[in-house]
Order: sequence, then C-alpha cells, then structure tokens
Amino acid sequence: MSNIYLGCAIWGYRPWVGQFLPAGTSNGDMLKAYAERLTTVEINATFYAVPDQPTVARWASDTPSNFRFCPKVPRAISHSGNLTQQIAATKAFVAQMQFLGAKLGPIFLQLGPSYSPAQFGDLQTWLAAWDRSVPLAVEVRHRGWFAPQAAQRLNGLLAEHGVGRVLVDVRPINTGTTSDQVILDARRKKPTVPYHVDVTAPFVLLRFMGHPDLAIDRPLLEQWADTIVAMLNDGLTVYGFMHCPVEERSPEMCEILAQALVARGVAYPLPTPPAPIQQLSLF
Repeated sequence: MSNIYLGCAIWGYRPWVGQFLPAGTSNGDMLKAYAERLTTVEINATFYAVPDQPTVARWASDTPSNFRFCPKVPRAISHSGNLTQQIAATKAFVAQMQFLGAKLGPIFLQLGPSYSPAQFGDLQTWLAAWDRSVPLAVEVRHRGWFAPQAAQRLNGLLAEHGVGRVLVDVRPINTGTTSDQVILDARRKKPTVPYHVDVTAPFVLLRFMGHPDLAIDRPLLEQWADTIVAMLNDGLTVYGFMHCPVEERSPEMCEILAQALVARGVAYPLPTPPAPIQQLSLF
C-alpha cells in the first residue's frame, strides 16, 4: 500500500449502518467495521475530552495494523490562551495517545481564530517542548497567518521542528449561493482561509470541507488526487480527511478520492462493500 490514508472525522455515526457499514453493526463494533472500509480517522472527540487508557488501548486492538488514528489536541490546551501555560497538559495528552502504539498517526493542533501571528513566540516555545518522536501538524485559522511574510515565518518554524501544516480546503462548502440552512451553518462554522498547499514535514494532513452536492466536490477531489500523487512521488505520507455537513456523504467523498487515486496508479486498497448496500457503491 502507498503511504496514503483516507478517512472521516468520526466512526460512530449510526445512519451509516446498512449503507457505509454492514447492516446490524452494533455500537461496540462500529470502529471495527469502519476500519474494514477506511484506513484512518480524525479523532475529533479528543478535542472535548481525553479518553482513559483502557479506551485508547481498545481502539488500538479493534483496528488492523495498517490503520492510523489522528487525534485532535484538546481545546483546553489549544483554546485557553497561551500554549506555553499548557505544556504539562500537552505532555500528559501525548502520553495517553501513545497507548495507540504504532497506530498513532499525526496528532494535530487546531488553533482558534483569535490565535494570531502576534503569538508566534508562544507557539515557538510550545513546539520546542514537543516530543519530536510524535508526528504533529498545526492548523491555523487567523487570517494573519496567511499573509506572505507571516506564512513564510510560520512555515519556517514548522519545518524547523518537522511539524506539518494542516491543509484545509474550504472551497467546496463555499461554492455557489444557497438558502440551505445546513450549508449556511457549515459555512459559519468552518474557517474562511485561503486555499494553499504548504508542505513543512515528511507527511501531509488534509482536511477537505466537502459540499453535500458531490458534483461540486468531484472536480476538486480530482485535483487533489493529482496533488497527492505528486506528494507520494516525493516520498511524503498523506492523511486525507473528508468532512461534510451531511455526514452520509463523507464516506462517498473518500470513495471518489480513492477511485481517482487508483485510476492514477496508486496502490490504495478499495475494500469489499458491506451487504446489503442501500446507497453507497463501494464503501
């Protein structure tokens, strides 16, 4: 298998049962079933609460050897002012996530929209305390980070520490005009950041904010497939996460991207579909 992992932001979504997941899948078996379809998951739950050691160990035991978890740093760390005040809490969180063993992919720090380039020194100190044996990616949301000089400085800092810069693509969810409240709510919640492809580490973490209309997503996913192939050819490992305000569509976006990669010669495993399938064609 190439160094490409595809997944969603969650695994325990009940409406997937009988569609993306096999009919009759119990709550306790949802992670096992998910991991038979996809190869990574973004653990958004850790943003709100840190799971205990038995829970983390169970996640590891429920998934195959090629599966990777990418936990989000808790908001108590990322959204509580200066990061330097949270170094001890950060180390405790990392220690807990290491119970995933070899299945721990990049942890990612999602900074709040008010965390600006004025706090560069704070981020610099926090990164200096990070355990470099654990892959880390950083997502910035304040528009100031995207100004050329600030972006260059940030990218240099991340590269110095071997830290990835999260690539957030909000183009699909912001395409066109709409009165659909679901889409309007998603636009309000998602960051309004420019499209960019900045690589600062040996891996890339992509968060694709998809539109429920897959006709909007498809050409952008085809574009990403070309970009990912180039990244893989450069020796990078890529983690791609599909987000959609209509969660039923997220696995379908994984399918579209997986098919596009396979069509370009990437050895990504397309799993056998569960039965019966009601809506999805591959997953």
